[in-house]
Amino acid sequence: MNSYCQNFLLVLGCFFFSVSADVTLDFDPESQYIEVNKNGSFDLWLKNANESSIVNLFVNVSTNNPNVIYIQDVVVLFGTNHTSVEFLTDQPGNADITFQFESAYNVSINEFYVEGLKDDYIHVYVIRSHPLDVFNDVVGWTYFVAWSVSFYPQVFYNFQRRSVVGLNFDFLAYNLLGFSVYSIFNVGLYWIPEIQDEYRDENPGQLSPVKLNDVIFSLHAVVLTLITITQCFFFTSNNQTISWFCRLFIVISLLIIMVLAIFTITGDYANCTWLNFVNWICYIKLIVSFIKYVPQAWMNYQRKSTIGWSIGNVLLDCTGGSLSILQSLLLSYNSDDWPSLVADPVKFGLGFLSIVFDILFMIQHYVLYRHVRDPNAREFRHSVFQNENDSEFERSNKTAGDLGSTISP
Repeated sequence: MNSYCQNFLLVLGCFFFSVSADVTLDFDPESQYIEVNKNGSFDLWLKNANESSIVNLFVNVSTNNPNVIYIQDVVVLFGTNHTSVEFLTDQPGNADITFQFESAYNVSINEFYVEGLKDDYIHVYVIRSHPLDVFNDVVGWTYFVAWSVSFYPQVFYNFQRRSVVGLNFDFLAYNLLGFSVYSIFNVGLYWIPEIQDEYRDENPGQLSPVKLNDVIFSLHAVVLTLITITQCFFFTSNNQTISWFCRLFIVISLLIIMVLAIFTITGDYANCTWLNFVNWICYIKLIVSFIKYVPQAWMNYQRKSTIGWSIGNVLLDCTGGSLSILQSLLLSYNSDDWPSLVADPVKFGLGFLSIVFDILFMIQHYVLYRHVRDPNAREFRHSVFQNENDSEFERSNKTAGDLGSTISP
């Protein structure tokens, strides 16, 4: 009995020792930006390896453009020592460096980890200019501020007037749907590792089109749109409702999203990956961007007025759209990654369409209907003026009455 226990403990100890002894590969940094015609480097080392361990690694490079970087084909690692691997950049572009085991000596590496090496990679972004990259970041955050702030003038305008007359409800409904699916797209590509891995597999060496400011902007847009919709329930609206076409479009869009989500979750179709899911539903946002401004422009035309539609919103929206397009162009130029423009068609399309309709709204406001005044404001000023006159008249009558009573015998 004691011998069986001893053998069991020996096997158990060997199992835990083998688990702890599995060798893993580590590297630093995981990503880096570097200008063309400059040298770069990264460190590789083994964890849980013996000092006498030797591992040979094949180095594989996938790029979006030819001749982005030059690097050695094989790297030899000794024990746990850090090995510096240098490379030379030649052309702007994006490169993913992956590793494959060629051979190993005096080291225990399980098959699962060897397969897992496919998921380990180093990103190298070769750019034309670091100052241009910094300027591009500034442009990105500036358009984020402009687009984000553009929601506030309409909210304050509604509150000031205590009315949403002149603000089209279809526009708000389309905005809520569009920015909701756009948020799903941005959050997926920026924060969810599974979707990020699928994107890198389908677009080797390409930059992710989604930045942090894109995520914050889309989520912020959903919140501000909900606040504006809430105002419609409490302020004067002249019994305006959402059109039947808008309702039908929203219902069909939600059904499409639900069906695609079910197919993706069940995995019944090979093409129904999470990356394709966020890409497909994001085209709903692109369609919304085409049609959402039309009801508001048509309402302004019918009313021959832009009252109720904040011009501050239009000016900031035009600024944000212009800078959004500029950022996309600068990003593609700096890394010579022009296909990334179509990788996020919503961002580019949204910027372009917003500029077109903002120009139309500015023509309506400053040219066609510039002499129209807000009736709510006129009525307010008239009522205040009338109240002041009434008060003055009452004071005059009271003074005359007091004087008459004093003179009377």
